[in-house]
Amino acid sequence: MENKIKIFLADDHKILRESLEMLLSQEEDIQVVGQAEDGLETEKLFPQFAADILLLDISMPKKSGLDVAKNLIYTYPDLKVIFLTMHKNEEMLAEAFHTGARGYVLKENAFEELITAIRNVMDGKIYVSSVLAPVMLNGFLQNEKTNKDLSGREREVLKLLAEGFSNKEIADCLMISIKTVETHRANIMRKHNFKNITELVLYAARNHIIEI
Repeated sequence: MENKIKIFLADDHKILRESLEMLLSQEEDIQVVGQAEDGLETEKLFPQFAADILLLDISMPKKSGLDVAKNLIYTYPDLKVIFLTMHKNEEMLAEAFHTGARGYVLKENAFEELITAIRNVMDGKIYVSSVLAPVMLNGFLQNEKTNKDLSGREREVLKLLAEGFSNKEIADCLMISIKTVETHRANIMRKHNFKNITELVLYAARNHIIEI
């Protein structure tokens, strides 16, 4: 099958990497193209492979997966990162998405959920382990009590941004200037203290502005 989803695996447990590679290779649309056993090796080896998705552990030797994700997403803006981890707490979940990652899956989840996450993220969606839904509902990444409400126009812009529209496409859709879109976007990011578009998408999903 052409146009397979190319995966780079980064985890310090060799048996997990090898098991994942074996299982993923059984999927017709997925191919593992590279592996690394620690954070520094991930940053060193990743550029050698044309991977679409980096499947990354958070707790790794030599360099945290969080730092690796930040650095590689900065260097490769189109890179999609999915964290595969044992951490369930709200703080770690928030930190993970602060890096710009697009997915968060627990190691305790069934393999089928990881496959679902990979395909959803590849399609431009955000994916969070179903086990962590209560954490999201409890308010991570957003605090309605302290943040100002968005105007009607800002909600329209937010919805389109969360759906993946560019500034120009939003301007054409709403029949406003690109400069106005940029102003609305800046106001949205400021009012809710979003650090990146991933946080914006999660906010939109959590508040039923879009579905993920």
